[in-house]
Amino acid sequence: MFKLLAVCSFCIGIVYVTLYESSKMKDHSFLFVKGDNIYESIKKDGSFGKAALFFIVEKVSVLKRKLQTGEYKIHYNESALSVFCKITNGNDVTRKLTIPEGLTTQMIVEILNNNEFLTGEIEGCPEEASLMPDTYFYKFHDTRKSIIDKMASQMQNTILQLQAKNNTGISIKDIIILASIIEKETGLDEERRIVSSVYHNRLKKKMRLQSCPTVIYAVSNGYGKINRALTKKDLFSASPFNTYRVNGMPPTPICCPGKKAIEAALNPADTNFLYFVLSEDGVHHKFSGDFAEQVKNKNNRKKAMRSKGH
Repeated sequence: MFKLLAVCSFCIGIVYVTLYESSKMKDHSFLFVKGDNIYESIKKDGSFGKAALFFIVEKVSVLKRKLQTGEYKIHYNESALSVFCKITNGNDVTRKLTIPEGLTTQMIVEILNNNEFLTGEIEGCPEEASLMPDTYFYKFHDTRKSIIDKMASQMQNTILQLQAKNNTGISIKDIIILASIIEKETGLDEERRIVSSVYHNRLKKKMRLQSCPTVIYAVSNGYGKINRALTKKDLFSASPFNTYRVNGMPPTPICCPGKKAIEAALNPADTNFLYFVLSEDGVHHKFSGDFAEQVKNKNNRKKAMRSKGH
């Protein structure tokens, strides 16, 4: 009887250790790709001591077939059985990727290609403004192209929804171009429609848009960012995107605008403004309807910058 109890206790101990051996790593993300040797992976990973349960799983094909590809988060002291259940039930991690408004497609492709959890290199760039900035959810080993496709589909749907509201007399193509300029000029909700009014008013008067972000797009070869201030030489550079030199709209958008910027382009505020300049706080803008006031605002801005040592 004693021997039987001892044997039973030993077996129970083995089962307990096998099933309830616990993780020693705190909030550790374990990546598992189907086809890999899960026992060797977990043992090398160090999440479990001897990884006894996963040794058994590796040897029993009916159990191994239940494992699902994915990324699984292992918590400190979580049992081997709990982790095994996660992997067989497909309770893998869902990650999110936020693409902010105002990035160019080149920048977005760069972000996606540098994401280690996605697969498949993106070659070339989609058309400018064809991708909708937003937060997108994905899982380990989803393709980069799948994110691009989601962004493109969302932008197309947004344009389809909004173009029915276009009463501006401007084509939807030009609305998107204008929205991209507005997006780069201000990130403030309360200013977007006012900035939009400036450009609508200029277009009606056949004035050049004179938007600095279009010059940046030109001198950066479509990347949309430079690591220096614009110069007078830049403002006189020959490019179809330089709205200081060319009349009307640039040939394409200069970034991927968000929905709010597109709505602002479709619904400009009712103003007589033709000019604006960054205010002394470096965040808001000062708007004016005549050139003399614009010059005064610019001079005040310069004085403020000099007093701050810039």
